[in-house]
Amino acid sequence: MNTSISKKPFVRITTGDDIFKMSGYIDSLDPKKEKLKQVINRYELPNKVRCGLSNCRIPHNIGCIVETESGRLTNLGNDCGRKYFGENFTSLSNKLSKEIDYFNKVENIKLAKSNITDTYKELKEIEANWKKIETVYRTIKSEGLDGLYGKLEQMKHSKSSIISIQRIATESEIEFEEVRIGKDIQNPFYISEDLGNLKGLSYLIDRVKINAMLQSNSAILESLDNFDESNTVFKDLNRMVKDIEHLQDSVREARSIIIEGFKLFELDNMRQFTPLISSKRHRKLKRFLSYCFES
Repeated sequence: MNTSISKKPFVRITTGDDIFKMSGYIDSLDPKKEKLKQVINRYELPNKVRCGLSNCRIPHNIGCIVETESGRLTNLGNDCGRKYFGENFTSLSNKLSKEIDYFNKVENIKLAKSNITDTYKELKEIEANWKKIETVYRTIKSEGLDGLYGKLEQMKHSKSSIISIQRIATESEIEFEEVRIGKDIQNPFYISEDLGNLKGLSYLIDRVKINAMLQSNSAILESLDNFDESNTVFKDLNRMVKDIEHLQDSVREARSIIIEGFKLFELDNMRQFTPLISSKRHRKLKRFLSYCFES
């Protein structure tokens, strides 16, 4: 049997009426009097339809459309197909699966091509926002706020969003700790005090992904633009679909990273670091905050 991939289009079946209105369809086909020619389509319906075989008629949701050598069409499930038409049905069903897979991949590529302009625009927007956030991040160093920069780097490596400060414990705090551990504590004794919870820390962890993503996806879009889906082998078609899926996933991830970057440098978020900055650098901190994005 010829199992080459057909490039025919497939009509989407959404209701039972889409089946019953097909030219040549009958709802009572006798499998003992018919020989299977081809399996021509599949369906998965919300409402059950009866099997078109005269000796079955059991309602089902998932099935396929078959054509017999007499030109008649009917619908049936895989179990009936294998039971009454044997290996021929299995072989033709597998062939149809490959054809549908081919058709769907071509349609996905066509859709991605139709969105190329919008995708390029989205990549440029991601790049512009990334550069905007990076400018704010670099400003920390240019303003001489090394302590703040160091704290952010420390939090990035520890992956902890808790902003804390070390301070000398009060007498009551020392007494409480001595009771807790059951021995005296020598002064000075420092404790960690939480100042807040930093939003957007994941931006610092993931920011390095953006540049690689922009370069990779620009290359994929260029390849997509030049791709001829109407004249290609299945292997190349499959590779392009995987590239498109990778592009879509990475764009979603990049958008998420950018959102976290804007959260990170919101004014109220950065102001949580004020108690960590020495008084002589408060003016520099205030100047830095003017670069941050409004909440």
